[in-house]
Formats: sequence, structure tokens, C-alpha cells
Amino acid sequence: MTKSLSWKQWLAASVAVLCVLAAIAWHQMSSRHASERYGSLTLLIPDSMAMDAPEVSIWTQAAAERGVLLTPLSISTWMRGVNYGAKAAQQAVIIPDTFHRRISDAAAQTLMDVVHAGGKAMVVQDGGLLDERGYYSPGQARFSAMLGVRYGDYDQYKENLSDYDEIMGSASTMEALGIPPGRYLNAKAAASLTSIAASDLARANPEFDSFVAGYTKDSQRFAVLKTDRPATPRILLQSADGNVVASIHRWGQGEAMFVNLPLTYLLERTDGIFLHGFLAYFSSEMVRQPSLLATPDGIGALVLNWHNDDRKAIGFLHTLQDEGIFDHGHQSMHFTAGPDVNREGDGLGMDLDHNPDAQEMVQKLRSQGHTIGNHGGWIHNYFGANANDSNGDDFEQYLDLNNQAVTKANGGQEPKEYSAPTGNQPLWVYDWMSAHGVKAYYTSGSVGMPPTRLWLGFRQVADAWAFPVLTYGQVASAEEASFQHMSVDEFGQWLQQLARFIEQTRTIRLSYFHPIGAVSYLPAVKAYIETMQGCADRAQCQFISMTEAADFLSSRAQVQWSLQEQGDDDVLTASHPQSLASMAWSIPKARYSGVQIQSGEANVQGTDQTWLVRAKAGQQLIMVLHRRP
Repeated sequence: MTKSLSWKQWLAASVAVLCVLAAIAWHQMSSRHASERYGSLTLLIPDSMAMDAPEVSIWTQAAAERGVLLTPLSISTWMRGVNYGAKAAQQAVIIPDTFHRRISDAAAQTLMDVVHAGGKAMVVQDGGLLDERGYYSPGQARFSAMLGVRYGDYDQYKENLSDYDEIMGSASTMEALGIPPGRYLNAKAAASLTSIAASDLARANPEFDSFVAGYTKDSQRFAVLKTDRPATPRILLQSADGNVVASIHRWGQGEAMFVNLPLTYLLERTDGIFLHGFLAYFSSEMVRQPSLLATPDGIGALVLNWHNDDRKAIGFLHTLQDEGIFDHGHQSMHFTAGPDVNREGDGLGMDLDHNPDAQEMVQKLRSQGHTIGNHGGWIHNYFGANANDSNGDDFEQYLDLNNQAVTKANGGQEPKEYSAPTGNQPLWVYDWMSAHGVKAYYTSGSVGMPPTRLWLGFRQVADAWAFPVLTYGQVASAEEASFQHMSVDEFGQWLQQLARFIEQTRTIRLSYFHPIGAVSYLPAVKAYIETMQGCADRAQCQFISMTEAADFLSSRAQVQWSLQEQGDDDVLTASHPQSLASMAWSIPKARYSGVQIQSGEANVQGTDQTWLVRAKAGQQLIMVLHRRP
């Protein structure tokens, strides 16, 4: 005979069932909440990957530097949140390249359904190209229809799935992606400053008249997957062979962006301008997020970095002083201080310890407010030609000697800026910089970028800010311009384009000169500085030293901010442990009709396309953003 349950057993069973239901409800709510990070892009990562894995940090650090809200989330958690009711129209997701090639058919379908229902997506090259077993889909890639581009067709191409080619686009698109003049070249400049073949420069489509260039004499080529030549999506960039490199496609009620470049891979190898650029473009142009600008008060800033290699530099510095070049803002003056240049004993060096003229020049520059820094290792050309990753034990002494001499000339203050002779920066130099408190350094990697925390593979140089140099093809300095037989007019036109770019993009960029080259191209250099000064007089630009920029960026990294939905408005809340002074946000007018300061102090200024909000002193700021219907 079956014995009936006692009331205590019934109660225990009921409690157990309620606990299970509560756990399920909590799990559903937490998954939905995680998938509904309002105002934030979502970086979908493999379930097996830690949130602080280097691959993930590459993206989250880039987002922080660009002032973009980005949240990493495992793809299964995101899928559950969508299935539990996260709003499709609020989804803005990224499938990254290189480390997230495999996703399930269910995840791929969920993403396509979300975009079709009104979400936004950015698919980066091989992101999601393989199924969970590591196999290609039959025929075209699963996201082809959503992206409007046929790609990833292994059945057709087999091992020849990709090309290695130049990238082309319009000048306006390049600049919208944060690529400055000189990092992109028109056909005429590309023909003279790279080895791009003339046949590749002649294109029927006049829209794609500019080429991405590196800091080498050879053209810069990229690995791109082969695609068809679609008519539907809006193509931003294409390869010289006509493959789609970047495009935007309407899919149902939403939009999807295809980026046919290995963004993660490129940043790991010190070419981060593309990951940063596309991340910012997706956020601002497609999702229309507010962004935290990376310049003091949201004003474009020019870093002028002077490399003084030898004794002759002092005479040219006098000429530049007489021309008023150093009467503008705060600049970064770096010195190689030893008595030799090419080899020990040649006597061609500055010999700062025993050169009264050089010492007086350093004091003059300091009195003008400029920052004194180290230009590497004591014997400029010898260090630049011979230091490498394996001989730090022999060459570190030259950094120490240079540092001691420059510190003495700098009134006993150890320099906090560094630039590498001939751009040669072995790995052990980063450790030396960290030990000596260097805050900022010049780099020939990631050319054209704003200041960044450089990645060397999966190692981030987190102690100091890297300042990539601006380049015009294989030209960065005036000496290199002379090597290319470039006219003063052409060099000057490039510098004027940079001045305009810095003002319009409200970013920090670095130009570097040697005194001898600057004197040779003096009309162009002087006009460049005067143009920037005119912009500064209008309060639209500023001169800034590397140290000042690094201090600002390190302070900016402590800003905590978020965006929350509040009825028909959004509320942006920001805080800083010391002060929000000089922090600025760009608020897109396409999404918001106005900005109201609810708490804290800030100025709101309207521009053509944005509301510019500049914070004043105070630790907290709350602003209400009025959404357009």
C-alpha cells in the first residue's frame, strides 16, 4: 500500500520546486540583463575564453582608448539573453576575427535573426566563418546573405580562399575611419612613394581613388578573403583586385557591417589603426553611441617631437629659435647626448656634458615650457644600427649614460619621454623605460594612430603611452622628404592636410622633425605651425607635449561612465576619483536632439553633427540626452 506524503515532505518538495523555479528565473533574468547592456557594444567571445584573456583585452583596451562603451560576453550567454527576450533593436554586436572563428549554426542563426529584427552587427573577416566542429559551410559563408557579400566559399577556392592585396577607398572614408592623410595616398603620391604598380592605380571607379600606405617603400598589402562584386551593400573599401574590404548592408530592419581585415591580428603586430578605426566607426556611424573624446576639452592636439641626434643639431636649433618655431605651445625636445655618432671616438656627437652651447639651448627650451626627453642611446647611429633583442646586456649602458647626461642638463629632473634612434626599439628597451618611469615614447609602429598602449603580440606595454609617428608613405621627416626629392610645396601640402585632419577629428597626433631637415623645409614647417597656432587661437586646436598628453590620457583612463535608458531619454553618468575637468564627450545629433546637464558642471556646444559636452571640475557628471523620435 502506497504511503501518502506527510505535510512536512510536501512542504520540502514545494520549497525545492520553488527554488529550482527561482534559479531558472534568476538565470533567465541575468542572461537577459547581460545581453541587454544598454548603450554598449557587445563583443561576442567563445564560451571557453576568459573575460581577461589577451585577445579580449585587445578589444576592450581599444574601446577604452577610443571612448567607446564595449562589453565582452560569452556567445552562449548572449544567445540565452536573446531567447529570454532581450530587445533585438538594442543589440549591437561584434564577431571578432582570429580568436572567434568557430560558432554554432544556432548562434549564427540567432545573430542573423537579431539583425533582421532591427539589431546591428559587425562581422570581422573570419569571425564565425567555421561551425563548432571547425568546418566551412557548404558554398558561401553563413553570414553572406546578412552581409550582402558572398565570401568564405571553401568549396570554390580551397586553400586559395584569400588574396594579399592593396586597399582602396575614398579620402573621406579613410578619414572617417581615422586614417590620416599620408597613411592614405592618392594615385600620384602612391606611385612616387610606394611600389604600387601603375596598373593597380588605374581604376574605373573614381570613388576608390586612395590607397592605404605603410611606412616603407613597398606598398602595404593585407590578407583579405575573396569575395564577389556585390551591388547591394554600400562598399566603403575594396582591394585592388575588387574584393570587398568593408561594407554596410541593410538586412530586414537592421544593418550589418563586414570588415574583411584581420583586425585583431594586425593590432597584435603593431598596426592597430584599423581595429581602432572600425570600432569607432561602427559605434559612431551605425550605432550612434556617445563617445568619450581622447583630447583635453575635446580639442585636436599636435605633438611636435624634435630628435636632436648630434652636435650639428644645436646650430639648426638656433636658426629655428630665430624663426620663432619654439614660440608655440609645449613641444617635446629629445637629445642624444654622447660625444660620438657613428662609432666610439668619432667626436661627431653633441657631448652635452661638455658643450655649453647645447646646455644653454636646453635651458632656453625649458624656459619656453618645452619638455626635455631622451633620444635613445648615447651614440645615435651606432645604437640605432646595432642594438637588438639579444644584446641588451651590452647596450643598456648607452641608455643609462644618455639618461644621466640629459637629466643633468634638465635641472636634475629625469626625463619621462623617450624616442628610439632610427626607430630601433628592442624589446628590452621597454623594460628599461618602465624602470625609469618613462610615460611616453615615439614609435614607428601603428603609424598614423593617436597615442595608444602598444601591444607586442599578447604583451601590452601598459606603463607608457606610445606616440605613433605621422607618415606620408615612406616619408615621416623632412630628411626623408629630401631623399624622395620632394618639393617644399608638396611636403607643405601634406602638413596642411594634417593640420585640417587634427582639427576636424579632435584627436592627438605626433609629427616629428630633425632640426637640419626642418631648416631645409622651413617654409613648409613654419606654415604648418602657424596654421596650428591659428587653429589654437580659435580654440579648436592645441599644442601639447608627449608628457602632457600622457598625463591626460592616464587620468582619462580613470573615468567611469555609462549610458542608461530613462523613458524617452538616455542618461549619461560619469565619475572620476579626482576631477572630470578637461574630459569631453561627443553626442551624436542624429540620435539626440539636445543635452541637459542634470548634475555637475559642464559646457554644451553644438557642432554640425554632434553635441560637444566639456566637463568642468568635479568628480561626477550626469547629463540627460533627449532621444529623437
